[in-house]
Amino acid sequence: MKLTSSMVVAMVFMATVTFVGAEAQAWRDRVIAAVRPGAVVARRGLDNDPITQAVLFGQGGGKWSHVGIAVQLIPDGQIYIESAMPGVGTKLEKPEVFFNAEQASEGEVLLMPVDKVDAVQNAAKSLLGRPFDDQLALDDNGKKLYCTELVAMALQSAGVIKDLPMRSVPFLPQKVITPDDLIATVRATVL
Repeated sequence: MKLTSSMVVAMVFMATVTFVGAEAQAWRDRVIAAVRPGAVVARRGLDNDPITQAVLFGQGGGKWSHVGIAVQLIPDGQIYIESAMPGVGTKLEKPEVFFNAEQASEGEVLLMPVDKVDAVQNAAKSLLGRPFDDQLALDDNGKKLYCTELVAMALQSAGVIKDLPMRSVPFLPQKVITPDDLIATVRATVL
């Protein structure tokens, strides 16, 4: 059988798509398997998502666009990711949903020290059900929350971090907590 150049190109394309798909699933499987109660999780959204692009722009580029905390509602029960989302507020998702291909292109899990796990989970669970903070304001004592504020408040309440990593971003009059700054602070504190 004689292969034409278009057949060769098609075969190479299919092999590349298969490899890229397998790589994407490999990081997802690895990250989902690493989730433990109390862990701080981060994801990068999809490049075509306007919220992802706005968050990345606001922090001057970077890697992460969304964060959450892994919690169990009952001991030895299902692990969920608690995060704050526009239009929804604080909510729970299974790790498979939080890191699914429709909303995540990369992910990371930062485990808490064993002696902090219960305090982090309890602090995060106490914030469940709060509305989303569309203003990204830190001056309302947590009545409304955005994703990094939720995680930072829980970590501060649990004694994991002392200070909130705040910065000025374009188009906002107040300082905010960005995903990359929060992850860097957690990494420096617990690892």
